[in-house]
Amino acid sequence: MIRETKFIASSPHFFVSDFNRSLDFYVNTLGFECPQVWGDPPSFAIPSRDGLAVMLNFEEDCSPNPNGNIGGWDAYFWCEGLEEYRDRVTALTRLEHDIVERDLYGNIEFALKDPDGYLLVFAENISG
Repeated sequence: MIRETKFIASSPHFFVSDFNRSLDFYVNTLGFECPQVWGDPPSFAIPSRDGLAVMLNFEEDCSPNPNGNIGGWDAYFWCEGLEEYRDRVTALTRLEHDIVERDLYGNIEFALKDPDGYLLVFAENISG
């Protein structure tokens, strides 16, 4: 008998152009926890927040491919207290768009770009 697989987490993997700048952005701007860092010099880390993680990876021969999905986003984070979080990050970085209501799927969301141009969307469900 084959046991049903249970998925427990997912993480976007971003190639970054400046490892320290990106790690600083996720930790100090977005409020992710400061993770263990690997490499000498440091080149890989997995900052996380509330059980969600982002893998940041710097390799000399790999350049970021921001928003490879034309017209889409690179990472989508569901959260609670969206407006308060927006207020916090707006003081530290520029938004791509402020909070909008997405009637199609019942969320409000705002978006910003990280230092390498990855489009990050933060959303809260309002459809109850």
